[in-house]
Amino acid sequence: MMITAMVTSTFSLFTVAVLASAMIDDLEISRATLGLVGGLNTGLGALTAPFLGRLADVIGPRRAVLATMAFGAGGMLILGVASNVWIVAAALLVAGIAQGWSNPACNAYIAAAVAPGDQGMAMGLKQSGVTLAIVIVGLAMPPLESASTWQGACLVAGLAFVAILIGVSRILPRPEDQGMRGDASMRGENGSESPLPPFIRRLALYALLMGMASGAIGRFLPLFLEEELDVSALWAGRTVAVSGLIGMVARIMAARAAERGQPTRMLAQLALLGAGASVMLASSTTVGVWVIAPMVLFYGVGYTAWNAVINLAVVISMPTRDAGRASGPVILGFLGGITIVSPIAGWVVDTWGTYGPVWWGGVGLAGVSALLVYRLPMQHSEAP
Repeated sequence: MMITAMVTSTFSLFTVAVLASAMIDDLEISRATLGLVGGLNTGLGALTAPFLGRLADVIGPRRAVLATMAFGAGGMLILGVASNVWIVAAALLVAGIAQGWSNPACNAYIAAAVAPGDQGMAMGLKQSGVTLAIVIVGLAMPPLESASTWQGACLVAGLAFVAILIGVSRILPRPEDQGMRGDASMRGENGSESPLPPFIRRLALYALLMGMASGAIGRFLPLFLEEELDVSALWAGRTVAVSGLIGMVARIMAARAAERGQPTRMLAQLALLGAGASVMLASSTTVGVWVIAPMVLFYGVGYTAWNAVINLAVVISMPTRDAGRASGPVILGFLGGITIVSPIAGWVVDTWGTYGPVWWGGVGLAGVSALLVYRLPMQHSEAP
Protein backbone atom coordinates (compact mmCIF):
# COMPACT_ATOMS: atom_id res chain seq x y z
CA MET A 1 0.00 0.00 0.00
CA MET A 2 2.90 2.35 0.68
CA ILE A 3 4.17 1.71 -2.85
CA THR A 4 0.78 2.70 -4.26
CA ALA A 5 0.71 5.86 -2.15
CA MET A 6 4.11 6.94 -3.44
CA VAL A 7 3.13 6.27 -7.06
CA THR A 8 0.01 8.42 -6.92
CA SER A 9 1.66 11.24 -4.98
CA THR A 10 4.60 11.71 -7.37
CA PHE A 11 3.05 10.77 -10.71
CA SER A 12 2.18 14.30 -11.84
CA LEU A 13 5.74 15.61 -11.57
CA PHE A 14 7.13 12.86 -13.80
CA THR A 15 4.24 13.24 -16.21
CA VAL A 16 5.10 16.89 -16.82
CA ALA A 17 8.72 15.91 -17.50
CA VAL A 18 7.91 13.10 -19.95
CA LEU A 19 5.15 15.02 -21.75
CA ALA A 20 7.11 18.29 -21.69
CA SER A 21 7.55 18.51 -25.46
CA ALA A 22 3.81 18.06 -26.15
CA MET A 23 2.87 20.51 -23.40
CA ILE A 24 5.30 23.17 -24.62
CA ASP A 25 3.94 22.93 -28.16
CA ASP A 26 0.27 22.85 -27.14
CA LEU A 27 0.42 25.60 -24.50
CA GLU A 28 3.03 27.67 -26.40
CA ILE A 29 5.26 28.16 -23.36
CA SER A 30 9.02 28.21 -22.85
CA ARG A 31 11.13 25.65 -21.02
CA ALA A 32 11.68 28.16 -18.24
CA THR A 33 7.94 28.59 -17.84
CA LEU A 34 7.41 24.84 -17.73
CA GLY A 35 10.18 24.57 -15.13
CA LEU A 36 8.59 27.35 -13.09
CA VAL A 37 5.15 25.75 -13.23
CA GLY A 38 6.62 22.39 -12.29
CA GLY A 39 8.38 24.14 -9.44
CA LEU A 40 5.00 25.06 -8.00
CA ASN A 41 4.41 21.37 -7.35
CA THR A 42 7.62 20.75 -5.47
CA GLY A 43 7.65 24.24 -3.98
CA LEU A 44 4.30 23.83 -2.27
CA GLY A 45 5.30 20.34 -1.21
CA ALA A 46 8.50 21.71 0.31
CA LEU A 47 6.77 24.54 2.17
CA THR A 48 4.03 22.32 3.57
CA ALA A 49 6.14 19.24 4.39
CA PRO A 50 7.07 20.30 7.97
CA PHE A 51 3.44 21.09 8.82
CA LEU A 52 2.11 18.00 7.07
CA GLY A 53 4.68 15.86 8.87
CA ARG A 54 3.31 17.05 12.19
CA LEU A 55 -0.24 16.56 10.91
CA ALA A 56 0.54 12.94 10.00
CA ASP A 57 1.61 12.33 13.60
CA VAL A 58 -1.57 13.99 14.91
CA ILE A 59 -4.28 12.44 12.72
CA GLY A 60 -2.55 9.09 12.39
CA PRO A 61 -0.59 7.58 9.49
CA ARG A 62 -3.51 5.72 7.87
CA ARG A 63 -5.58 8.86 7.36
CA ALA A 64 -2.51 10.74 6.17
CA VAL A 65 -1.64 8.07 3.60
CA LEU A 66 -5.17 8.09 2.17
CA ALA A 67 -5.24 11.89 2.08
CA THR A 68 -2.01 12.14 0.13
CA MET A 69 -3.35 9.66 -2.42
CA ALA A 70 -6.50 11.76 -2.81
CA PHE A 71 -4.49 14.91 -3.54
CA GLY A 72 -2.35 13.03 -6.06
CA ALA A 73 -5.39 11.72 -7.91
CA GLY A 74 -7.00 15.16 -7.87
CA GLY A 75 -3.95 16.77 -9.43
CA MET A 76 -3.97 14.31 -12.34
CA LEU A 77 -7.68 14.82 -12.95
CA ILE A 78 -7.20 18.59 -13.17
CA LEU A 79 -4.29 18.10 -15.58
CA GLY A 80 -6.67 16.00 -17.66
CA VAL A 81 -8.92 19.02 -18.31
CA ALA A 82 -6.19 21.68 -18.54
CA SER A 83 -6.48 24.06 -21.51
CA ASN A 84 -3.91 26.65 -20.44
CA VAL A 85 -0.85 27.00 -18.25
CA TRP A 86 -2.89 28.42 -15.35
CA ILE A 87 -4.94 25.25 -15.02
CA VAL A 88 -1.74 23.23 -15.23
CA ALA A 89 -0.38 25.35 -12.39
CA ALA A 90 -3.51 24.71 -10.32
CA ALA A 91 -3.23 20.97 -10.93
CA LEU A 92 0.38 20.88 -9.86
CA LEU A 93 -0.41 22.88 -6.73
CA VAL A 94 -3.04 20.32 -5.73
CA ALA A 95 -0.59 17.51 -6.42
CA GLY A 96 2.04 19.47 -4.50
CA ILE A 97 0.19 18.68 -1.27
CA ALA A 98 0.68 15.00 -2.08
CA GLN A 99 4.36 15.62 -2.79
CA GLY A 100 4.89 17.20 0.60
CA TRP A 101 2.79 14.73 2.56
CA SER A 102 3.64 11.38 1.03
CA ASN A 103 7.00 10.72 2.69
CA PRO A 104 6.10 11.96 6.19
CA ALA A 105 2.83 10.00 6.09
CA CYS A 106 4.38 6.77 4.86
CA ASN A 107 7.42 7.15 7.13
CA ALA A 108 5.11 7.54 10.12
CA TYR A 109 3.24 4.37 9.08
CA ILE A 110 6.46 2.38 8.71
CA ALA A 111 7.92 3.69 11.97
CA ALA A 112 4.82 2.61 13.86
CA ALA A 113 3.90 -0.61 12.03
CA VAL A 114 7.24 -2.22 11.12
CA ALA A 115 9.67 -3.65 13.66
CA PRO A 116 13.35 -2.60 13.64
CA GLY A 117 15.34 -4.93 11.42
CA ASP A 118 12.58 -4.98 8.82
CA GLN A 119 12.32 -1.23 8.35
CA GLY A 120 15.09 -1.09 5.75
CA MET A 121 13.23 -3.45 3.42
CA ALA A 122 9.93 -1.69 4.09
CA MET A 123 11.49 1.70 3.37
CA GLY A 124 13.12 0.45 0.18
CA LEU A 125 9.83 -0.99 -1.05
CA LYS A 126 8.00 2.22 -0.16
CA GLN A 127 10.53 4.40 -1.95
CA SER A 128 10.47 2.10 -4.97
CA GLY A 129 6.97 3.46 -5.54
CA VAL A 130 8.51 6.71 -6.75
CA THR A 131 10.64 4.92 -9.30
CA LEU A 132 7.70 2.71 -10.25
CA ALA A 133 5.88 5.93 -11.07
CA ILE A 134 8.78 6.86 -13.36
CA VAL A 135 8.51 3.50 -15.11
CA ILE A 136 4.75 3.79 -15.59
CA VAL A 137 4.98 7.36 -16.82
CA GLY A 138 7.81 6.58 -19.21
CA LEU A 139 6.12 3.53 -20.73
CA ALA A 140 2.44 4.49 -20.64
CA MET A 141 2.10 8.24 -21.01
CA PRO A 142 3.79 8.79 -24.42
CA PRO A 143 1.63 6.11 -26.13
CA LEU A 144 -1.50 7.48 -24.43
CA GLU A 145 -0.57 10.98 -25.55
CA SER A 146 -0.02 9.75 -29.11
CA ALA A 147 -3.39 8.01 -29.11
CA SER A 148 -5.27 11.06 -27.87
CA THR A 149 -3.72 14.19 -26.31
CA TRP A 150 -1.52 14.85 -23.33
CA GLN A 151 -4.67 15.91 -21.45
CA GLY A 152 -6.35 12.64 -22.32
CA ALA A 153 -3.38 10.67 -21.02
CA CYS A 154 -3.53 12.57 -17.72
CA LEU A 155 -7.28 12.02 -17.41
CA VAL A 156 -6.90 8.27 -17.84
CA ALA A 157 -4.25 8.21 -15.12
CA GLY A 158 -6.36 10.35 -12.79
CA LEU A 159 -9.42 8.10 -13.12
CA ALA A 160 -7.26 5.05 -12.49
CA PHE A 161 -5.93 6.66 -9.30
CA VAL A 162 -9.44 7.35 -8.04
CA ALA A 163 -10.30 3.67 -8.44
CA ILE A 164 -7.07 2.69 -6.69
CA LEU A 165 -7.77 5.08 -3.82
CA ILE A 166 -11.19 3.52 -3.26
CA GLY A 167 -9.64 0.07 -3.16
CA VAL A 168 -6.82 1.06 -0.81
CA SER A 169 -9.23 2.77 1.58
CA ARG A 170 -10.97 -0.57 2.02
CA ILE A 171 -7.91 -2.76 2.58
CA LEU A 172 -5.26 -0.55 4.21
CA PRO A 173 -5.01 -1.86 7.81
CA ARG A 174 -6.00 0.45 10.62
CA PRO A 175 -3.30 1.23 13.19
CA GLU A 176 -4.81 -1.00 15.86
CA ASP A 177 -4.97 -3.89 13.39
CA GLN A 178 -1.25 -3.59 12.70
CA GLY A 179 -0.28 -3.77 16.36
CA MET A 180 1.58 -0.50 16.06
CA ARG A 181 4.33 0.18 18.55
CA GLY A 182 2.89 3.32 20.04
CA ASP A 183 0.50 6.14 19.30
CA ALA A 184 1.89 8.31 16.51
CA SER A 185 -0.02 11.27 17.83
CA MET A 186 1.79 11.16 21.21
CA ARG A 187 4.39 13.68 22.27
CA GLY A 188 6.56 13.91 25.33
CA GLU A 189 5.20 13.28 28.77
CA ASN A 190 4.25 16.94 29.18
CA GLY A 191 2.76 17.11 25.67
CA SER A 192 5.59 19.26 24.32
CA GLU A 193 7.84 18.70 21.30
CA SER A 194 11.57 18.40 21.79
CA PRO A 195 13.78 20.24 19.27
CA LEU A 196 14.95 18.18 16.31
CA PRO A 197 18.64 17.22 16.58
CA PRO A 198 21.41 18.74 14.40
CA PHE A 199 21.64 15.35 12.66
CA ILE A 200 18.26 15.97 11.00
CA ARG A 201 19.31 19.45 9.87
CA ARG A 202 22.44 18.00 8.24
CA LEU A 203 20.33 15.44 6.41
CA ALA A 204 17.99 18.22 5.28
CA LEU A 205 20.92 20.16 3.79
CA TYR A 206 22.13 17.03 2.00
CA ALA A 207 18.61 16.54 0.64
CA LEU A 208 18.55 20.14 -0.61
CA LEU A 209 21.77 19.76 -2.59
CA MET A 210 20.90 16.32 -3.96
CA GLY A 211 17.42 17.55 -4.81
CA MET A 212 18.97 20.28 -6.95
CA ALA A 213 21.43 17.91 -8.64
CA SER A 214 18.95 15.15 -9.37
CA GLY A 215 15.94 17.41 -9.92
CA ALA A 216 17.42 19.06 -13.01
CA ILE A 217 17.95 15.66 -14.61
CA GLY A 218 14.53 14.39 -13.62
CA ARG A 219 12.83 17.47 -15.04
CA PHE A 220 14.79 17.95 -18.28
CA LEU A 221 16.33 14.60 -19.26
CA PRO A 222 13.62 13.70 -21.82
CA LEU A 223 13.87 17.15 -23.45
CA PHE A 224 17.66 16.94 -23.51
CA LEU A 225 17.57 13.56 -25.22
CA GLU A 226 15.13 14.83 -27.82
CA GLU A 227 16.71 18.23 -28.49
CA GLU A 228 20.47 17.65 -28.24
CA LEU A 229 20.89 13.93 -28.91
CA ASP A 230 18.09 13.54 -31.50
CA VAL A 231 16.37 10.76 -29.57
CA SER A 232 12.67 10.24 -30.31
CA ALA A 233 10.04 11.03 -27.69
CA LEU A 234 9.19 7.33 -27.47
CA TRP A 235 12.79 6.33 -26.76
CA ALA A 236 13.26 9.23 -24.37
CA GLY A 237 10.30 7.89 -22.41
CA ARG A 238 11.76 4.40 -22.46
CA THR A 239 15.08 5.73 -21.20
CA VAL A 240 13.29 7.33 -18.28
CA ALA A 241 11.43 4.08 -17.65
CA VAL A 242 14.67 2.08 -17.55
CA SER A 243 16.14 4.52 -15.04
CA GLY A 244 13.05 3.96 -12.94
CA LEU A 245 13.43 0.18 -13.06
CA ILE A 246 17.05 0.46 -11.98
CA GLY A 247 16.03 2.90 -9.27
CA MET A 248 13.39 0.50 -7.92
CA VAL A 249 15.92 -2.26 -7.40
CA ALA A 250 18.55 0.16 -6.10
CA ARG A 251 16.25 1.69 -3.49
CA ILE A 252 15.22 -1.66 -2.09
CA MET A 253 18.77 -3.02 -1.93
CA ALA A 254 20.33 0.21 -0.64
CA ALA A 255 17.80 0.68 2.17
CA ARG A 256 18.14 -2.94 3.26
CA ALA A 257 21.95 -2.71 3.27
CA ALA A 258 21.91 0.67 5.01
CA GLU A 259 19.92 -0.67 7.98
CA ARG A 260 22.65 -3.25 8.53
CA GLY A 261 25.51 -0.83 7.93
CA GLN A 262 26.14 2.90 7.99
CA PRO A 263 23.41 4.95 6.27
CA THR A 264 25.36 8.20 6.22
CA ARG A 265 28.40 6.57 4.63
CA MET A 266 26.14 5.08 1.97
CA LEU A 267 24.59 8.51 1.33
CA ALA A 268 28.06 9.83 0.49
CA GLN A 269 28.77 6.92 -1.85
CA LEU A 270 25.47 7.36 -3.66
CA ALA A 271 26.14 11.08 -4.11
CA LEU A 272 29.42 10.26 -5.85
CA LEU A 273 27.62 7.86 -8.20
CA GLY A 274 25.18 10.65 -8.97
CA ALA A 275 28.06 12.99 -9.76
CA GLY A 276 29.30 10.38 -12.24
CA ALA A 277 25.91 10.40 -13.96
CA SER A 278 26.09 14.19 -14.31
CA VAL A 279 29.58 13.96 -15.83
CA MET A 280 28.31 11.48 -18.43
CA LEU A 281 25.39 13.71 -19.34
CA ALA A 282 27.65 16.72 -19.72
CA SER A 283 30.00 14.81 -22.01
CA SER A 284 27.36 12.97 -24.05
CA THR A 285 27.12 15.64 -26.76
CA THR A 286 30.81 15.13 -27.60
CA VAL A 287 31.36 11.49 -26.61
CA GLY A 288 28.18 10.21 -28.23
CA VAL A 289 24.69 9.00 -27.38
CA TRP A 290 26.06 5.60 -26.29
CA VAL A 291 27.17 7.10 -22.97
CA ILE A 292 23.51 7.46 -22.00
CA ALA A 293 23.42 3.70 -21.29
CA PRO A 294 25.93 3.77 -18.41
CA MET A 295 24.56 7.17 -17.37
CA VAL A 296 21.14 5.61 -16.79
CA LEU A 297 22.74 3.02 -14.51
CA PHE A 298 24.63 5.63 -12.46
CA TYR A 299 21.56 7.88 -12.36
CA GLY A 300 19.21 5.07 -11.41
CA VAL A 301 21.42 4.10 -8.48
CA GLY A 302 23.08 7.30 -7.30
CA TYR A 303 20.35 9.86 -7.84
CA THR A 304 17.42 7.71 -6.72
CA ALA A 305 18.56 5.24 -4.03
CA TRP A 306 19.75 7.99 -1.68
CA ASN A 307 16.13 9.00 -1.08
CA ALA A 308 15.30 5.62 0.44
CA VAL A 309 18.43 5.66 2.59
CA ILE A 310 17.85 9.16 3.94
CA ASN A 311 14.23 8.38 4.84
CA LEU A 312 15.43 5.25 6.63
CA ALA A 313 18.01 7.32 8.51
CA VAL A 314 15.22 9.58 9.76
CA VAL A 315 13.03 6.68 10.89
CA ILE A 316 15.75 4.78 12.78
CA SER A 317 17.26 7.88 14.37
CA MET A 318 14.06 9.35 15.81
CA PRO A 319 11.38 8.12 18.24
CA THR A 320 8.36 6.58 16.53
CA ARG A 321 6.10 9.41 17.72
CA ASP A 322 8.29 11.96 15.89
CA ALA A 323 8.86 10.13 12.59
CA GLY A 324 6.46 12.32 10.62
CA ARG A 325 7.71 15.56 12.20
CA ALA A 326 11.37 14.71 11.61
CA SER A 327 10.68 13.75 8.00
CA GLY A 328 9.32 17.24 7.29
CA PRO A 329 12.64 19.19 7.17
CA VAL A 330 14.27 16.50 5.03
CA ILE A 331 11.42 16.57 2.53
CA LEU A 332 11.52 20.37 2.68
CA GLY A 333 15.16 20.21 1.64
CA PHE A 334 14.61 17.68 -1.13
CA LEU A 335 11.56 19.29 -2.70
CA GLY A 336 13.02 22.73 -2.11
CA GLY A 337 16.07 21.73 -4.13
CA ILE A 338 13.93 20.52 -7.02
CA THR A 339 11.89 23.73 -6.84
CA ILE A 340 14.94 25.99 -6.92
CA VAL A 341 16.70 24.21 -9.75
CA SER A 342 13.76 23.75 -12.13
CA PRO A 343 13.26 27.36 -13.32
CA ILE A 344 16.99 28.09 -13.10
CA ALA A 345 17.85 25.11 -15.31
CA GLY A 346 15.13 26.05 -17.79
CA TRP A 347 16.39 29.64 -17.91
CA VAL A 348 19.98 28.50 -18.46
CA VAL A 349 18.97 26.30 -21.39
CA ASP A 350 16.78 29.02 -22.92
CA THR A 351 19.56 31.60 -22.56
CA TRP A 352 22.65 29.62 -23.57
CA GLY A 353 20.97 27.06 -25.81
CA THR A 354 22.71 24.12 -24.13
CA TYR A 355 22.22 21.86 -21.13
CA GLY A 356 25.95 21.57 -20.38
CA PRO A 357 26.11 24.14 -17.53
CA VAL A 358 23.15 22.44 -15.84
CA TRP A 359 24.82 19.03 -15.87
CA TRP A 360 28.20 20.37 -14.67
CA GLY A 361 26.42 22.20 -11.88
CA GLY A 362 25.02 18.85 -10.77
CA VAL A 363 28.54 17.45 -10.53
CA GLY A 364 29.48 20.15 -8.02
CA LEU A 365 26.30 19.83 -5.98
CA ALA A 366 26.59 16.06 -5.68
CA GLY A 367 30.25 16.34 -4.72
CA VAL A 368 29.49 18.76 -1.89
CA SER A 369 26.68 16.47 -0.74
CA ALA A 370 29.11 13.57 -0.38
CA LEU A 371 31.48 15.65 1.74
CA LEU A 372 28.60 16.82 3.91
CA VAL A 373 27.64 13.37 5.25
CA TYR A 374 30.71 11.18 4.78
CA ARG A 375 31.87 11.53 8.40
CA LEU A 376 28.46 12.30 9.92
CA PRO A 377 27.88 9.96 12.93
CA MET A 378 24.70 7.94 12.69
CA GLN A 379 22.40 8.11 15.69
CA HIS A 380 19.83 5.49 16.67
CA SER A 381 16.76 5.82 18.81
CA GLU A 382 15.19 3.16 20.97
CA ALA A 383 12.36 5.44 22.11
CA PRO A 384 8.75 4.59 21.14
